Amino acid sequence: MQVVILAGGEGSRLRPLTADTPKPLVRLLGVPVIERLTALLFKCGFREATVADWYLADKLEKSLGSLSNGVKLRYVREDVPLGTAGCVRRAWDGENDVLVVSGDSVCGFDFSRIAGYFEKTKADVVIVTHRVADPREYGLVTAGSDGRITGFIEKPGYDSCLTDVANTGTYVISREIIKRIPQNERVDFASDVFPALIAEGKRLYSLTEGGIWHDVGDIPAFLRCQDELLELEKRDNLIIGGELVDNSAVIGGSVIERGVSIAGDCRVQDSCVMVGASLAEGCTLSRCVVAENASIGRGCTIGAMCALGSGCVIGSAVTVEPGVRIASGAVIPSGTRVRYDVTGEGCAALGFGDCGEAAGIGGDAVSMVNLGCAIASGLDISQITIGCQNGVGWAECVSIGLRECGASAYMLENASFAETVMAARSVGTRYCIYSDGQIRLIRSDRIELSRSEERKIEQAFNRGGFRKLGGEIPPVINAEAASAVYRRKLAEAFPRSAPLNVSIKTDCAQISRQFARAASGCSFSGREDAEFIVFRDRKTVSCKLDGKRIAPQTLLILACKSKIALDGDRELYLDRNAPLACETAAAELGGRVVRVGPADDMELSQFCFDPLFLIAQVLRLCHETQKSLGELIAELPEIVYTDRVIDTDAPLPKLLAEDFGGLDRNGRIVLESEGAKAFIRPAKSGKSLMVYLESVSQEAANQLCGEILGRLGLGG
Repeated sequence: MQVVILAGGEGSRLRPLTADTPKPLVRLLGVPVIERLTALLFKCGFREATVADWYLADKLEKSLGSLSNGVKLRYVREDVPLGTAGCVRRAWDGENDVLVVSGDSVCGFDFSRIAGYFEKTKADVVIVTHRVADPREYGLVTAGSDGRITGFIEKPGYDSCLTDVANTGTYVISREIIKRIPQNERVDFASDVFPALIAEGKRLYSLTEGGIWHDVGDIPAFLRCQDELLELEKRDNLIIGGELVDNSAVIGGSVIERGVSIAGDCRVQDSCVMVGASLAEGCTLSRCVVAENASIGRGCTIGAMCALGSGCVIGSAVTVEPGVRIASGAVIPSGTRVRYDVTGEGCAALGFGDCGEAAGIGGDAVSMVNLGCAIASGLDISQITIGCQNGVGWAECVSIGLRECGASAYMLENASFAETVMAARSVGTRYCIYSDGQIRLIRSDRIELSRSEERKIEQAFNRGGFRKLGGEIPPVINAEAASAVYRRKLAEAFPRSAPLNVSIKTDCAQISRQFARAASGCSFSGREDAEFIVFRDRKTVSCKLDGKRIAPQTLLILACKSKIALDGDRELYLDRNAPLACETAAAELGGRVVRVGPADDMELSQFCFDPLFLIAQVLRLCHETQKSLGELIAELPEIVYTDRVIDTDAPLPKLLAEDFGGLDRNGRIVLESEGAKAFIRPAKSGKSLMVYLESVSQEAANQLCGEILGRLGLGG
């Protein structure tokens, strides 16, 4: 039986550790991952193996040589990545069945037992599996009681986790199956070969192995694996050498490699500090990884799940927030608080804010062009709509990047946020960009991007993974015609009259002009003075009615009633954060509310994100009923709206399941008490809970807030 060790992956999720080191050479407890594997292969009776490599192959081959732990090694290098099956086909000796093992995972499998099971079952394929605590991060395998595989589930949500048996990437594959794999083509076992074999009725079997198994795919997985290895070896710490570690340093659950210097009063907990790194006095490291020859200045705090690349220099009194990665060779000035990943020459990595705004990158032309490249490449789009509030500077730079990567751009100058979205809907682009002092990326249907969409763009930007355009650069297309349609529909939406005096307050000149134009032929007069106030997000609007503030939620409820009563709409598509009272108001008129979240492919009702259409809808209700705004509001139940943010260090999925299980209502957690309702959801950051309450009084809201805090064990 031929052994093929897969060792060609880039290990991009493990960066910066893999920026200049092949992933199989990353060390755990001082030993490279692949050397742990060759030692295990030797123990199980295997004396030869073929290493299929690609990324930093010269380094890997030079480090391992021709013999590792008694196992003779032969190398087969890919010219381009061929996928798991493609590279095994390239490495195959043409004669034998193949044991495929991963060169970048840590396991304690009995490979001789696995080979014996393959022979015993006369299988075409044996997939080695392992039971995992959180199945969502793995490809899962379903099998009958005899071990014969019936199907695969790829990284499911909790609602689809039908098994906890994960595919470990260790296989035994018959020579007949290997022969069928196309040569020099990109083919994967999990996504291409195995499903096709199941469909053909081939004999695929699962063998579940116990003991340790870790796919060391990212920093959290690296540290979890280190924890388990220390536990297996019954060690509190592993300090290799230690002559440069000050006696006053407190070290727990950590690995300190050779040549590491740790000065006095340092605290290193559940971390890994690699060869030649140095920590000055008073540093605190909490569950992080520091690569070779990194230098950390006096009084620094390095948060959980951080990774500092080789040779980086951290000044004194620097705080690196949890989860941040700092690239190899980067220099961080003293006193800095590092909130975002630092890549390349100290450039912060791209992230997205709560309103879809690009964050963490510079406002220079190069960054904006790269952002456009990342959007086109990450989302794999061929067209997009761009609207700008003032000028086209940033927007033009972004459009250059988009077009360099094959996406044409519909351009709107001097446009509002809602006008841009409606233009995108009109011309048929799923995504749009709005520039108003920041760059905001938006879905034209539901407004909010999903986290997976944001992640694709972030990865493309941060790794420079831009697609290449083979033909002509697409054009910029003038979208003024779509803008004209928007203005016409807005004018038609406003009533000819309403019994109140109306004005608008906004810092967006486009919204002011559009309101003035749409309302120019209208007669608004009465005893009340209504000043509508548009928020900075360009979507939300409140009102000051005779000096009294009217909440945005109240106006939205009135707009819902207007839409059902006057336009006959029976379904309203509202943002997931819209007031719960909208559902009651809609039901009373024979309608219903459909909530649109970031994973839904549904089109949000226009008045939910367009302040002018919402104002028009409310004024129409005043006009048709001949009631003042105050009279319409008086007909609504009196509701107090309260927002709270609750910070927590607990894992949010587990916390929500344990503390709020059974309270799910159509995908939302709703907690009710006498006189109050609360809508609870995780914040985008994953570090806090957002609590939105509707109540008959502030006292009732406070009581329900207290109950929520009590469920979380946070007291009052």
